[in-house]
Amino acid sequence: MITKILRPLQLGDGIALVNPAGVLPERFKNQHRYVKAHLKELGFLVKDFVIESGWEDAQRRSEMLMAAFTDPQVRAILPLCGGAKIYDVLPLINYDVLANHPKIICGSSELSILVMTIAEKADMITFFGPHLNFLNPKASKLENRFTVRSFWNMLQWDWHGRNGLSRNEAYHFFAVPREQISPVTIRNIYRDPTRIVNVRYRDNFYYTTNPEQSVIGKLLIGSLEALVRLCEEGLAPDITGKIVMLDSLDMSLATVAKLFQRFNVHCNLSRAEAIVFSSLTERTDRDSLLYPELRDQGQVKNFLREISELLGGKPPLFHGFPVGHCAYKLTLPIGITASIIAETGDLLLMESPYQ
Repeated sequence: MITKILRPLQLGDGIALVNPAGVLPERFKNQHRYVKAHLKELGFLVKDFVIESGWEDAQRRSEMLMAAFTDPQVRAILPLCGGAKIYDVLPLINYDVLANHPKIICGSSELSILVMTIAEKADMITFFGPHLNFLNPKASKLENRFTVRSFWNMLQWDWHGRNGLSRNEAYHFFAVPREQISPVTIRNIYRDPTRIVNVRYRDNFYYTTNPEQSVIGKLLIGSLEALVRLCEEGLAPDITGKIVMLDSLDMSLATVAKLFQRFNVHCNLSRAEAIVFSSLTERTDRDSLLYPELRDQGQVKNFLREISELLGGKPPLFHGFPVGHCAYKLTLPIGITASIIAETGDLLLMESPYQ
């Protein structure tokens, strides 16, 4: 049975900053100190394990990650960024050490393979969600409040933060029920994207090939391109019985289909409980769309038909959920049991990620 995190994050707890994938890109060079200042303002103890000099040494990066896990003051470990250097670190991590010190760790995009591999090899809950350099007030590309509040509410298992959200956003963002009830419903804001006030944020929509076929399984979440690379590095995840959520950024449907075919060669995705193309999107700050097909229901239906044929008609396929590179980003736990309500596109967490 997968190990849950001892308790949610609380003010005063230690948050470790790490850089297992390397240093921040030059355009984000000031984000390290901005993130530290913001965490202190929020009331957390900052433990800085970031390697600025000599970060090219993968062994050092893996050792600092493990040092963060074993530090008794640390409750959460938040990498500053992703990057291709993360593949060098994965074989060097002592997953037994991590398993003996289960803590919150969160990442997305290319860093999704780190949290996914830790979940599998250390048999512990991890989290898929945005990075801090996009969540602090001085971020160069600050996420919307829906995303920021959903992040902190998941890690703190909290219900606050409706102020500043539109009525539609407030209804759909992640907030823990004030009373301890199960399951916890996570609503899908992309079920009706026309209600999203900012037209640029209408970058996704919900669709299922069978609205009567709800599913249940363990959550596995990652960026498709990174997962393919992970498989080709010989570290393919076990997808049996999983609800596999996949996202991509700035790719045509044809490119996504080719990547999915490569992923399927390694993992035989017909064994999954469901495949969710959570967010096949492009950047929302462009003046004109490069891939308008991603917002075309007809072309997405044809894409899903092609994927269904590849997998022999199983498992169930879903499209559109606020996870990944889309404008509205929820933070979700990897490894816990969840259910998708096909009619609405909502996700039910059948258990808490915390003990």
